[in-house]
Amino acid sequence: MSATDWLRFGAITVAITIHLMMVRRAEESRRNESAGPHIDLTSVWTFAAAIALPGGLAVIVTLWMRILIQPIARRQPYRFVFSSSSILGSTMLAWAVVHLSGFSLAATGVIVTDLGLVLVLAVAAALNWFAQVATIAVALKIVTPHTRLVEFLGSKVDNMLEVTTLGAGAMLGMLITSHWVGPLLLVAPVVLVNALLNNAAERRAHLERLLSEQEQLHQQLAEDAHTDYRTGLLNTNGLAEYATRLAERSRHDGQPVTVLAIDLDFFKRINDTWGHPAGNAVLAEVGRILREKLRPGDVAGRDGGEEFLVVLADTGLAQGVSIAERIREAIAEVAVSTTDKHRNTVTLRGRALPPGDEDGPDVRAISASIGVAVMSEDGDSLALAQHSADAALYVAKENGRNQVQVAGVDIGATRLPAVPATAIPLPSPRVDHPSNNGAEVSRSA
Repeated sequence: MSATDWLRFGAITVAITIHLMMVRRAEESRRNESAGPHIDLTSVWTFAAAIALPGGLAVIVTLWMRILIQPIARRQPYRFVFSSSSILGSTMLAWAVVHLSGFSLAATGVIVTDLGLVLVLAVAAALNWFAQVATIAVALKIVTPHTRLVEFLGSKVDNMLEVTTLGAGAMLGMLITSHWVGPLLLVAPVVLVNALLNNAAERRAHLERLLSEQEQLHQQLAEDAHTDYRTGLLNTNGLAEYATRLAERSRHDGQPVTVLAIDLDFFKRINDTWGHPAGNAVLAEVGRILREKLRPGDVAGRDGGEEFLVVLADTGLAQGVSIAERIREAIAEVAVSTTDKHRNTVTLRGRALPPGDEDGPDVRAISASIGVAVMSEDGDSLALAQHSADAALYVAKENGRNQVQVAGVDIGATRLPAVPATAIPLPSPRVDHPSNNGAEVSRSA
């Protein structure tokens, strides 16, 4: 090794040291934001060393670069040793291609020979890239066998950066052969490129965070726009969208759909006797019951005031009646601890519960009447099925409340032992009128 080789070695070593010390924070940030293989700019120096230095000095340059990288990468020792071995092997492979090819690094004036050197450098760069990718991909494939090999290659932008880095390394290697100060001239441009990459990574990460926040906000707004805040069920907007979608899908698949119209009995009396906070507590408890009793594919919502609408997917009449009975029984057996108008604690109980020691004549105040209707196979709309269920609900009210009635079908006492359902004529549509005192909207007494 000549004195010039040592000068070139010293220049590359100093350039690497200055570069990595100046970009340490930026490189740490880029590595933290990187989701896949991380591409840095150190190939500029190692590939230039493979071209311009003897083999032993090229090894020292590569190892020195890895020593400087470790505080930035902070890899586990076994991973650091493996990746360092991969980089060292790829560097020596490139060195062998360049120095064993027989081409002179100095210009010869012979066009074919000089162009042949370009081809040799291109092959050396390609083998340098492939050796690193292959060794790391195989190792990661062993650790995570279900990951596809293409995922270890990095993004298109990362690989374009690597090609650019190797090209700059080839130019630096040729420059060093002319003058040993070449690496020192390239330090500032490489540091600036590193800074630009860091800024781009930070801006990309910032945009990704903004997009994620916007998506979450959009989802939250969509949920809020379709959710009744007192019960946690769908509101009228949500019912109109999701119930219609369910009905259309079921009709397309040839599946039956059952509609339940649920009304809390004497709910206005609860508001008038114990106050609206007590009524709101009852509504919230009914919402909880519906969420527990229904399946994930069903649709349930508050249809104004004390009325609820349930649309049961892939459900025939018998199963729909059974579900309605379970809901009615659960509501009639509920106990809601709340406060009255004077902020005294009171427990409102379902009408099916036995009287408690503290029960007065009105404390057992919670029950529900339910109307059931099935969308016919003749193409009846969801609105018509809801209208039929409402008609059945009115009959349940007229027959004494706290019962299930089915629209248009007689059901024997074995199915509904408490109150047999009867065929129901369809009345004219009901119209809601808001109460004068600002209480919850009530359609029935």
